[in-house]
Amino acid sequence: MSKEGAYSFHAFNCLFLYFCLIVLLSSCSDQSDKEDNKNVSESSLNCLSCHEVVLDDNHRFDCLNCHQEVADATVFLTDHPQIIAHPSHPDSSEHICGSCHSEEVEMVTQNNHYQLSGHIKIIRSAFGAEDGINSIKDFSNLTINQLPETPLQLADDLLRRRCLRCHVYYQGDTFDSVRRATGCGACHLSYANRQMASHEFLRNPGDDQCLSCHYGNHVGFDYYGRYEHDLNEEYRTPYKTGSSVQQPYGVEYHQLEPDIHQQAGMLCIDCHGRDNVMGTVDSPECSDCHESTRLNSLTSPLISKKNEQFIFRSSATGKSLTIPVMSHPAHERYKEKVNCQGCHAQWTFNDDPTHLLRIDHDDFYDFYKLSLDGSSEVLQIIFSHIDDEGELLEPVMTDKFTSLAEQGIWFRGFGERRWEQVLLSKDKNGIITPVRPILNLRLSWIDVEEETRFDNVEPVPDFQTTLPYAPHTIGPAGLLYEERLRPYLMKQIDVSD
Repeated sequence: MSKEGAYSFHAFNCLFLYFCLIVLLSSCSDQSDKEDNKNVSESSLNCLSCHEVVLDDNHRFDCLNCHQEVADATVFLTDHPQIIAHPSHPDSSEHICGSCHSEEVEMVTQNNHYQLSGHIKIIRSAFGAEDGINSIKDFSNLTINQLPETPLQLADDLLRRRCLRCHVYYQGDTFDSVRRATGCGACHLSYANRQMASHEFLRNPGDDQCLSCHYGNHVGFDYYGRYEHDLNEEYRTPYKTGSSVQQPYGVEYHQLEPDIHQQAGMLCIDCHGRDNVMGTVDSPECSDCHESTRLNSLTSPLISKKNEQFIFRSSATGKSLTIPVMSHPAHERYKEKVNCQGCHAQWTFNDDPTHLLRIDHDDFYDFYKLSLDGSSEVLQIIFSHIDDEGELLEPVMTDKFTSLAEQGIWFRGFGERRWEQVLLSKDKNGIITPVRPILNLRLSWIDVEEETRFDNVEPVPDFQTTLPYAPHTIGPAGLLYEERLRPYLMKQIDVSD
């Protein structure tokens, strides 16, 4: 056989083998698909013909087990069956998620983190509420007066259409990193670029799930050392030029020093576990892990002792960390007077005061510089009036429970924004702790006729507007920690007075 013939014969064999391999892999793939879908009904196979869905092992069953058919549901394509689009939504989760996870569903109905009971109660109380409507479920059923007559009615409108964008009834703003599922899925499903990235349910939510709500100048964002920029783009530092800036959380942020636990690789759920985030167990205390007497009495499988050192093992990442144990004399000296964050917080959120303005008309000339205030609805509406091209959008904002668009949009602004000093005060037990002026609010409303209905309404007299909180900016106390404490220890000054 000639060299050319031998080469052709060899090439033919290679092509033949390649073809056989493709057929074999295709057969294996078909077999794998059949294996994956062996418990799937004909109707679900129809779903999968359009929707590329990867299911986790615990949820590999019929699509319609969760996405049940109903008579009245979100409008789909003409030939699409009417189904529950968001089975994990609080209106559906009890009978859908709860059919398998009844214990967990019952837990979250009592959980302040899920119900936002503290947030709703304290803000409504600041403007005179005495009606006992505290939980998010009760608040979702509250009838809202679209033309508020009292400060409380104005505050209720503010909560429903602006503040409560992070509750479990709503998917969040349309910025890339804050869009999420509703209900149980808010923590247990992954989103990316405003869309669900996977249908695999997460047993251990990652920090991305936490930050989809805990962003902006709220606890959680500070864990990563993030502090939101000022709202007016013309007064940013550093000044941005050239290509458009990515705003995954709606507003860019300054990068400050992250919490020392985050630098060590710990996730939010390493401290805030299931019983805290979903149940009724309070948040952990620093001394739970850093005081030797408590460590010696712990029976947690995540903490062990080796060579006289305590070791923490993350259930989320499997990473092991040596736990520093309190030994400095100051811990004993101040343990009854100062909480841990009083010395170890590196910085705190000090936005003060917070102005919230509802505008019903469409003359935004005096307010367009607030267009980038963290709300995608405000951003889209204001830019439609600035941009010469495109449709002018009406000044309406959706109710985050009913999804109905109502007249007026809520702007947000601040008297000042700063982080360089840690504000301290005394809590109800007389312990010195970091505080923030989170309830130093001013509510205003200008109606469609450009008449001012409410102007800088403040909380009711004698209401405590500066509240204790736990900044997640922990680090070394440094040499001058006593200088921070001295005014409060010696003069008994309370900054909230």
